Amino acid sequence: MRLGDCKNAAPHVDNLDAAMKFDMWQTQHMQQLVKELDVLDQSLSRYDLDYRDRAALSGKQAQIKKRLIKGRRTLGDKLLLAPPPIGGEWLPKSAVYALVDLIVVVFGRPKGLFMECGNRIQSGMRIIQGC
Repeated sequence: MRLGDCKNAAPHVDNLDAAMKFDMWQTQHMQQLVKELDVLDQSLSRYDLDYRDRAALSGKQAQIKKRLIKGRRTLGDKLLLAPPPIGGEWLPKSAVYALVDLIVVVFGRPKGLFMECGNRIQSGMRIIQGC
C-alpha cells in the first residue's frame, strides 16, 4: 500500500472506528437500561410498597421502557455506515467489528501503536471466535 493510499484511507478508518465504538456504547447503554428495568420490576413486586413510591417507580419504569423501545428500533443488528447496497445484504455487525479492529491494526502499526494494535488484534480474534 502506498503512503498516499494510507493517508486517503485513514479518515475512513477513523470514521469506521468511531461508528463502531459509538454502537458498542449504545449496546452497553441498552444493557444497563435492561438491568435498571429488572431492579424496578423487583421493587414493584413488593407488596409493602406505599402508593407514592409505587407511582414514582411505575413512572420511572414506563420511562425506561420507552427509551428501550426507541433504542432497539435504532440499534438493530446492523451497523449503518452507508446507504444499503443494491442487493440489500449487509455484513453482520460482528464481522464489521472484527474488520474494523484489524484495519485499525494495519493503520496503527506503522505509527508505533503496538499496545493498541495488540489489544485490537485480540478483540478481533475474540469476535471471530465468538467469545
